[in-house]
Amino acid sequence: MLANTDSYRHDFRMDLTSVDLEWVQERLRTFIAETRAVNQSSSSSRATLITARTAPSCGRDKALALAEVARPILDKLYPEWRSENTSTKNDEFLGERDAAKRLLARLDKHAEVTEKLGGADTSPRLAAGALHPLIWRAAEAQWSTGHRHEAVLAAAKAVNSHLQTKLNRRDISEADLVRQAFSDRAPEVGKPRLRFTSIEDDQTRESMRQGVMNFGSGCFAAIRNPVGHLPNADLELSEQTSLERLAALSLLARWIDEAEAVHIQS
Repeated sequence: MLANTDSYRHDFRMDLTSVDLEWVQERLRTFIAETRAVNQSSSSSRATLITARTAPSCGRDKALALAEVARPILDKLYPEWRSENTSTKNDEFLGERDAAKRLLARLDKHAEVTEKLGGADTSPRLAAGALHPLIWRAAEAQWSTGHRHEAVLAAAKAVNSHLQTKLNRRDISEADLVRQAFSDRAPEVGKPRLRFTSIEDDQTRESMRQGVMNFGSGCFAAIRNPVGHLPNADLELSEQTSLERLAALSLLARWIDEAEAVHIQS
């Protein structure tokens, strides 16, 4: 139920700024009409072929071209369309067509529903694509298919790999690695530390070191471990919850980037 509630809320929080609605609606309607499924059963004097397979009325080549326009529209205004609309082997473009129909209905009623629900939400929003590139690159494939649980896990693994690479350490990982990376101990052989050397004030620099150490280890303990250890059915993540977790991992990745690896003095 969480996923459905989240999806409904998203439908009427669409950011339509600078969107050419007339063009969008025209392209969606054209896609729906041109890719209408035509049954491929046939008969002749020699034989009759009965099949459940269909083909788009405009032909597959044209349908593919139309889909290249429809899919980006759906991705922008209806990000969950792939997980909420599925195609079948008998109707290749069914998922896109159903998603286009849903989006058209939402656009047609967007102004009315927004008004009846108390007006548009003008609060700032965080776009997943604006997160640290490492995070969204790792999470995007799973997210696009509706697997938010796996998207968060992939992002956490990407941060861990990023930290291991920066310190050239594969012997430990995740929370232990964060604690050692930002430890107040001096660097040791094979154990460099991360320091915020660009911060001039001693107290602020120490506060950042300690804060990022605790924040980073907390991210792996409270974000990575649950999604990695619990079955998907036991941990259904809503869109908002998932985005908040990705944002936390993004912040950790940026702090890792800002810190300098300090090695033992030779």
